[in-house]
Amino acid sequence: MSTRLEQVKALLQGIRDDGTRYDSLRQLLEQQRLCMIRRASEELLAVNEIIQQHYEQLSNSTRERRTILQRLGVSGNRAGLEQVFSWLPGPQKSAASTWWQHLEQKAERCKAYNEKNGDLLIRQYEFIQSFLGTEPDFIYHR
Repeated sequence: MSTRLEQVKALLQGIRDDGTRYDSLRQLLEQQRLCMIRRASEELLAVNEIIQQHYEQLSNSTRERRTILQRLGVSGNRAGLEQVFSWLPGPQKSAASTWWQHLEQKAERCKAYNEKNGDLLIRQYEFIQSFLGTEPDFIYHR
């Protein structure tokens, strides 16, 4: 098996693996939100640690994908990925494009969920500040 073929296979496997990681991350973000709502601080700390590990894995995978693309002689971005997909036979090209589209959608969903969790955290913080009478100066308040 050629090195080039092995690199393309590794690239495609990485995309599929990241899809699974994003599915798991979304579930963890949902669990994080529930922990924040229930104020389950110990469980929240544990979930946050696992989420951090997922972020690191996804970051490493992105770096690996970029490196593989560059080794294949294409740019390390979406255009390079699409160029590699164009080398594939019809059914594999279609499958790879679908995997990539699903990965992008999953990443966007996780980003949106993470932002919702951040908004919840801010609201909880503002409530506590107000409750304790230590809210920020009105000039800086939303």
